[in-house]
Amino acid sequence: MFRTIQIMAISALMFSSTAAFAGAHHGPDAMKPDVFGNRTGFRGHEKELGTAVAAAIRESSPVPGDPRADFSGREMELGMAVESLMKALNNREPYQHEPNDALIKATLTSLQFAKDNDMVQEWIDAQVTTQMPMIRRVGNMIEKTGDTELGTLALTERTACFYQLVMDYEREGDLIRWRSPYWNVLAQTTRLGQHDMSEQWIHENYTVPMMEKQAAGMGMVAEVSGWQEDGWISMRVVGPEAVASN
Repeated sequence: MFRTIQIMAISALMFSSTAAFAGAHHGPDAMKPDVFGNRTGFRGHEKELGTAVAAAIRESSPVPGDPRADFSGREMELGMAVESLMKALNNREPYQHEPNDALIKATLTSLQFAKDNDMVQEWIDAQVTTQMPMIRRVGNMIEKTGDTELGTLALTERTACFYQLVMDYEREGDLIRWRSPYWNVLAQTTRLGQHDMSEQWIHENYTVPMMEKQAAGMGMVAEVSGWQEDGWISMRVVGPEAVASN
C-alpha cells in the first residue's frame, strides 16, 4: 500500500515539474519575453478569439444546426482553449510540439520512475483502482443493455484520458485503431537521456496490461493488437463468452 501511495505522489510531483521545465529556447531572440514566454498575442482577447472560432465551427459543421457545433455563450472558454492550442503548435523548437505534449511527458516520466523501481504493475493497479467507479458503472451498463461496444467507447472516445492523449485514431466497425502517441516526444527525451524505453516496450508493458485490466473491471476482455512497426494499435472490448468460443 505504501509503494502505491508513494508512486502516485511521485507522479503528481513529476507532472508539476514536467510543466515547469518543458520545452527549450534557442536563437538570438530566445531571451526576449514574447519569445521566451511563447506568447500568442491573444492573451486578454480570448473572448474575441472564441467568438471568431465559434462562428467558423458553426458555419463549417457537416450537420447544419448540430448543437455540438454551437458554442454560444461559451466564447470565452473556447477562446482560452484555442489560445492554449496556439501556444503548443507555435512551439517548434527543438521539435514540433503537439497539443498532447504535457500529458505525454507526464505519462512517460511517471512510467520511467515506475520502470526504474520495478513498480510498473503497481502503477497500473493504482490507476485502475482510481478509475474503478467509472469502470464499474460502464460494466453495469453493458450488463443491462448487452452492448459490448460501450466497453470499447469507455476506454477510448468517451474519455479525455484517451482523446486528449491520442492525436490520430479511426473507427472500423466495433474496432478502434490509433497511432501510438509517444513517438514524437520520446524521440527527443531518449536522445537527452531522460527516458530509456521504446514505444514497443510501452505498448507491451503498459498500454496492453492497462487496457486488459480496465476491461476486466467491467467483466469484459480487451483484445489489443500486438506491436507493429507503423505504430498503429487496434483494440476492441468483447464479452468473455466471445473469447471462449474462439
